Amino acid sequence: MDYYSARLFVLCLVDDGKPRKRNTCDYPFVVFRARGFPQAFARALALGREQETTYANGKGQSVRWVFVRVEEIKRLGRDLDGREVGSLLDVFRSDAPIPFRRRFRPEKYQPQYSDDRRAYQSAGATAASPRRSA
Repeated sequence: MDYYSARLFVLCLVDDGKPRKRNTCDYPFVVFRARGFPQAFARALALGREQETTYANGKGQSVRWVFVRVEEIKRLGRDLDGREVGSLLDVFRSDAPIPFRRRFRPEKYQPQYSDDRRAYQSAGATAASPRRSA
């Protein structure tokens, strides 16, 4: 069986009486094995449903993380070493303009490490979001 990755779309809704057009969301990437794309889609759906949760926030309002859809499934093959399992293109906003010739030193910055064995949980936790591990 080959490995696959899936990018999920999970939306956060707060029951505060004000439906919003702009809501917090998450795009977790999950890795799993499957025999083909149909089985991979079924597995991604099951993993996405595991992302769903409801709880009360600090104001006593119901917070609901809902699985909206599987956005992408990628066949990775049998060897995962060094493989990109997903990517999310975003816009970076800096305090000052960044010159074209600016040199970056990534080795000077320590990443956040996580030993969470559940690969589908996001490592970027926030105190307001118990569905993520810290």
